[in-house]
Amino acid sequence: PATSDPDELGYKELELRVRKAIDRLPPRCRTIYLLSRQEGLKYMEIAETLNLSVKTVENQMGIALEKLREDLKPILSVEFLVTAILIGLILFAFFG
Repeated sequence: PATSDPDELGYKELELRVRKAIDRLPPRCRTIYLLSRQEGLKYMEIAETLNLSVKTVENQMGIALEKLREDLKPILSVEFLVTAILIGLILFAFFG
């Protein structure tokens, strides 16, 4: 069943966009990012798993994070700004 909760719809849309942004990463960046963020591996563990140097893992994570930041920048800045304003208005309404 479809949800009518606007907050949940906004979260689901944001989650979908983040997943798509991760999918658009170059393959090595995506693999390293997912091993770090989803699997919780440390850079040394990732390096050993993929037979790479720790420096390569660090560089690829930097590239992945920069690409994600750039890809999600328009979405996050607008959505977070709107959310912050709404929270501020609600707090002001209740606590003056």
